Amino acid sequence: MNVAGKKLFAIGFALLLLVGIPVTVYLLQQQQETRSRAEKSTSFSFTPESSASSPIQKNVNDSIPLDIMVDPGKNLVSYVKLEIQYDPDKLATDSATPFQANSAIFPTVLEGPVYTPGKIAVTLAVGPDPTKALQTKVKAASISFKAIAPTGQGTPTLVTYSATSQALSTGPNDQASENVLSNTSPATIVIAGAVVPTTTEPTTAIPTDVPTAAPTTAVPTAAPTPTTAVPTSPPGEVGANDLPICESLSVDRETTGNAPYSLTFTANGSDSNGTINKVTFNFGDGTVEDVTDAGGIGTSSVNAQMSHTYNNPGTFQASAILTDDLNAVSNSASCQQTVTVNASGSASPTATNPTSAPSIAPTGSTEVLMGLGALAFILMVGGSLLFFVL
Repeated sequence: MNVAGKKLFAIGFALLLLVGIPVTVYLLQQQQETRSRAEKSTSFSFTPESSASSPIQKNVNDSIPLDIMVDPGKNLVSYVKLEIQYDPDKLATDSATPFQANSAIFPTVLEGPVYTPGKIAVTLAVGPDPTKALQTKVKAASISFKAIAPTGQGTPTLVTYSATSQALSTGPNDQASENVLSNTSPATIVIAGAVVPTTTEPTTAIPTDVPTAAPTTAVPTAAPTPTTAVPTSPPGEVGANDLPICESLSVDRETTGNAPYSLTFTANGSDSNGTINKVTFNFGDGTVEDVTDAGGIGTSSVNAQMSHTYNNPGTFQASAILTDDLNAVSNSASCQQTVTVNASGSASPTATNPTSAPSIAPTGSTEVLMGLGALAFILMVGGSLLFFVL
């Protein structure tokens, strides 16, 4: 090959390098972007299905059971974080354990359920086996509410999933920590009936008939002795009586443990101008017990104990209230303990990383990537050899 031909060949090869390398880099970036972009197709809903035009119809005091449904769409869902919101003025949880996970689908409860007014939060996972990831629509859990007030005509109340709800997928095109939740559907509920207030019927005075005796000499009648009305206090008001004070609520060990978890609570308090007649322990899981015959009951100071076992996982707000001899009660906010109970056998709430889903090797055009890389390498090596030859 003459010098002119070699120069033309070198120029052509250089142009090929200038075009081939950027194209190779672009295709590699496209492949990476495709692999890192999760396809969000998971949805959360409730059954029975409802809408504004076809709501769930209930009456005050009715139970309202709902099933929590997870549809993975094209994802492989292995983890869900549920935050369910409702109007606490219209609905209340129907029992001490209103939330029940479907353990056949989600055997691992990573966190919760945590109950706060108007919200329930819980995190569920399929466990370490990636083959258990959801591929079809399933019932993830059930929850039961109670209707406590009417909604009014044309104004239903909603049970919704908050914006912090999540679903993680082990799908080949999904990142382990990327939320693949696409949409949620609320439960629409109309509550009929009314809460009937307790009222006291007014007493109607019965007039005394005036005697119609024939006129005679009137016998003077002694003036009625005036009576001094004894004022009554409205309900809940105790006149000048000082309220009893609950000073502390202590426990005999850590407030976090695995179900069944037993604790002994001790309430300390006093009454400055009376005696303590009762201590009421509310354990936060629907159990309320009174102490009326021990721990200083009947004196001005009290040190009452009560043991309780939490059989179900969850977060509970335990409290104590003192009642004195005039039925005045202490402020429960001064005597509280938050108890966290994990599922039986859990090492700790952080034993499993909730954001780490089992990884599956991504599938895709691996051969294409390898081929493009080899082509770029050959072009660069060939160009270097020609440079030295020419």
